[in-house]
This record gives sequence, C-alpha cells and structure tokens, in this order.
Amino acid sequence: MKLGCFQSNRGLRQLAFGEFVAQAKALGYEAIDAPPNNGEAVALCRQQGLTVHATSALVPPDLSRDSARQEEIVNQVKAAIDAAAASGVGVITHLIGRDPALNGDDNIALFKEVYTPIAAHAEAQGVRLAFENWPRNGTMLAITPELWGAMFNAVPSPALGLCYDPSHLYWLGIDYIQPIRDFGERIYHAHAKDTEILAAGRDQFGIYGRQLSSTSPANWWRYRLPGYGAIDWARYLDTLYQVGYDGVLSVEHEDPVWDATPELAFRGLKLARQFLLPFLA
Repeated sequence: MKLGCFQSNRGLRQLAFGEFVAQAKALGYEAIDAPPNNGEAVALCRQQGLTVHATSALVPPDLSRDSARQEEIVNQVKAAIDAAAASGVGVITHLIGRDPALNGDDNIALFKEVYTPIAAHAEAQGVRLAFENWPRNGTMLAITPELWGAMFNAVPSPALGLCYDPSHLYWLGIDYIQPIRDFGERIYHAHAKDTEILAAGRDQFGIYGRQLSSTSPANWWRYRLPGYGAIDWARYLDTLYQVGYDGVLSVEHEDPVWDATPELAFRGLKLARQFLLPFLA
C-alpha cells in the first residue's frame, strides 16, 4: 500500500500545486490525489515520480428533482470521467449531496435516475467513482452503510464505489471496521484521518451540536492527524489488507492544530507519515 496525500487544509492550499507536490515528495510521500479535471496537475505529479491513483473530490451540485440541475450533474461528472480517462487516472473521489426536501427513499430514486447513465459512461471509459462518506451535517447521501447498500442496489454498476474514511464513521457512532468487510469490493480509495472526541463539549450539548453561540467549548469532536485520535490504525489497515485493498492510503490532513500555515501543515504531514509507516507494507 502506498502512502499519499493532497491539499486538504488551509495551510497546504496556500501553496501553488507544484510547490505542494515537491514538498510532499521531499517528505517521502509516494502518491498525490490530483485535482479533478486537471491533466497538467496529473502530469506534474508523474514527472516527480509520484503515483496518481485518484483525483481529489469532485463536487457536483446536490441531487434535485429539477431536470436542468440533473443535466448539469450528468454533464459535469461525465466531463470529469473523460478528463480522468484521458490522463490515465482510474478513480475519481466524489462527494454527492442529497435533496434536502426529500426523504432517503426518494433521494435513492433520484440517485438511480441521475447516476445510471453516469455509471454506464464511467464503465465505458474505464473510470470508477469513489463516493466519500463525509456527512456535511447530514446533507450528503453516501454517509452510512445503510445508504451505501441502497445506492449500489439502485445502480449496481462496478463503476461506483467508496472512498473510505473511518474518521466520519467514528464520530457518527458507527463501527468503522465491519463495513470494510461488508463493502470491501467497493472500496476504491482510502483516506487516513483520525477523530478526537471532546467529551466536555459532548457533555454540554450532545451529538446534535451546540445550540447557543455563547456555549463553550464549541465542538464535541474534531478531526486529527492519524494517531492523535481514537481510530485503531492497526485494525483499520489490517482489515483493508484482508479484503484485498492494496492501493493508496491518502492522508486527509484536516487537523486544526497543524494547519494554520504551510510550515505547520507540512509538519503535520510529516507526523502523519511517521505514524503510519509501520503499518504499511
């Protein structure tokens, strides 16, 4: 399994992409999630000898019953698929928002309508879409095993799968190990990000979050570098290996302790790599 990263926080995004790539390589990273629809970025990574297993997240408009919006989604995702195929990139990580006016069943029906032609196009181009399980306060679609199963039943194409991130499942109270076994064949990319539970905040306002602006502390959980939260990394990576995933493990550095400046952000990436290397083979 190769260790990768991408421009996932404010400090890293202060750098030009080429400078970010050069510094990531100097730290010892082997892969980069290149921006979608950017053949030049893919080529730059490869010139540095780095693998591009997947693009970073494609974010089309949220699902909608509006036919114009649906056409916009189809066209945007198909264009990204074509760009990935032209660059020889096999996976596009993907965020998909739900229509907030509809219940889960109706959103799955919309997903089937919109993504059936997208999946067929992806299959034809040899590209796979990997939906990340980021909740966005419950407004995304691909956030739980329940919904993954419904999505893959609605559109059973092998072109659709997961970008698996244990950090989101942890703070949602979901076991992050068993779904790897249940959906192993659908895991097309994997993230490395940890979650720390802030008990003082949780005990003040519970899992629904702060309701009053004056309440302190403001949060009951936060994302951390691998090893600085509650994820069992030996079990997580061992289970990925057991189901046959041996692609790229991509550090999604969103740790607020290490993100204010490029210098701090790269120190965070260095710490993440030092922690994860003993688990990789």
